[in-house]
Amino acid sequence: MFGLVLVVLGAAGAFPLPGLDGKAVATASKPNSFRLPLRFERVRAFYEAQFPPGERSAVHLTVAGPEGHRTLTLVSSRASDTWRKAVVRERPAGTDVEVTPLIRVEETAVEGNGRPLVQFVLGRSAEVDRAVDAAGARRLEQLRP
Repeated sequence: MFGLVLVVLGAAGAFPLPGLDGKAVATASKPNSFRLPLRFERVRAFYEAQFPPGERSAVHLTVAGPEGHRTLTLVSSRASDTWRKAVVRERPAGTDVEVTPLIRVEETAVEGNGRPLVQFVLGRSAEVDRAVDAAGARRLEQLRP
């Protein structure tokens, strides 16, 4: 899980997380979830500063829920971001951040003429071939008017 945290924090266009005075960010039970020991208002102010009103057409911020159970939902439509959606949930002792990553996959042409490592060759005996031919001949006779 630690390697994933470095990828999320260090990649260009990555989802920003509030600073914790040099402390490592704790991951929650899921790989793209983080637990921050910061109050909801401080995290909300951080994201409002990160995405000013001029950028709000590309990143939408929505606050919902009653006091103590609020959520801040961030949705990005910027092409440079490696995340699509993030949900910040208020907890009694801090906040949880769950990030939905955006994975871009490019087309890769695969060519080759190799054979499989294992091949099964199942042969039939001549007796089976004769039985199949006889059954086919009987079926043809039944189909003729």
